[in-house]
Amino acid sequence: MLAGILAVFKIIFFMLVVPFCIGVLCNSILPVVRRTIGITFIFGYMVYFAVFEVIAIPCMLHYVYNAFTYCTRFYLGISLALAVAGIVKAVILLKKEGFDYLTLFPGETHATAHELLSPRSDPRMLKLSYSLESRIYWGIFFVLLVVQMILAVVMSSFDGDDAYFVVESLLAQQADVMNTILPYTGTSTSLDIRHALAVITMWIAYMARVCGVHATIMSHSVMPLLIIPFVYLVYVEIARVLFRRRQEVIPVFMIIVSFLMMFGNISIYTPATFFLTRTWQGKAIVNSLVFPLIMWVFLWMLEDSRKRPIFGPKVDNNTESYEEYKEHKLIYKISPWIFLTLVNMLSGVCTSLGVIFGTGLVALFTLVLLLFERNIRVILGAICCVIPNALYLLVYLGLFHS
Repeated sequence: MLAGILAVFKIIFFMLVVPFCIGVLCNSILPVVRRTIGITFIFGYMVYFAVFEVIAIPCMLHYVYNAFTYCTRFYLGISLALAVAGIVKAVILLKKEGFDYLTLFPGETHATAHELLSPRSDPRMLKLSYSLESRIYWGIFFVLLVVQMILAVVMSSFDGDDAYFVVESLLAQQADVMNTILPYTGTSTSLDIRHALAVITMWIAYMARVCGVHATIMSHSVMPLLIIPFVYLVYVEIARVLFRRRQEVIPVFMIIVSFLMMFGNISIYTPATFFLTRTWQGKAIVNSLVFPLIMWVFLWMLEDSRKRPIFGPKVDNNTESYEEYKEHKLIYKISPWIFLTLVNMLSGVCTSLGVIFGTGLVALFTLVLLLFERNIRVILGAICCVIPNALYLLVYLGLFHS
């Protein structure tokens, strides 16, 4: 009983607290209006996964024995160091600027009477208070979310791919290897090039080891409790961009998305089927999380460019709120490309094909963004953000032909 309670606390700490603290450390590169609690958590997890990829692949390729132990030690030390740095940063800011959560998350600022009534004000970039009707819709959505999370655990689906992917995590946890034992037979083998670079199975094994939970339980029971609300959090951020002028319809949008997910099991190949029945698999995470993240980052950049029509000169909006939002620091301008780079790294963590499809999506959305920006920097940003994908493919091809 005590061991189970301790495991729950460890899961909360390593899967929620640590990435959130990492996000607090890194969110200063984001524009003020993007520095919300939700985006900070998403950003922290992108860094969390990126650090694991940078550590896990070299450990897997370099160490012959006890590779997973070395990976666990390095990743645990670095992630905890980043989390502690995030806490230290938060304490310093709170002491310096006042103990208010808006000090850390200024994007959570709600529009006041001044912004709402002033003719020179543009409160669209600020959050608005929801009406009673909207709160009821939010309540309906959260009920649907909880139902999906509960059913994902108590009616866990077992897929044929579990014989490979879940067993890879289990072998890493118990045999201390990284893709050098064949899951189907249990015999030693050379590095499985096809699946080796998709280290999401190793990340699950890491979580299982540090939390003291069996890797199968981590895959089937814990990962859905993380991935399902995480995916909906991304859709909330997408909705905030799409419905910036009508924020009261965001919960309605989320209800529609949740229904599409719940009743999308019309075949075994639909995104909704993968999302709710194969949640822990890398291909499902790419489909459910990575692709929406890529879409959201480009919506973010399109929103920043919304004052420039496709044809004609850019029209400036000189209202007070928009001038405050339109920050000109270089780090704020390149922050969406940094975010997109981390998302591309996550696609490689999940599956090798995610690198290909992610790059294709980036190229497609870059063409759309170019219609608005008409600036060579867009192409340079797109090229830079897919550099991890190119390196990933070079390593993959090098291992395949060696």
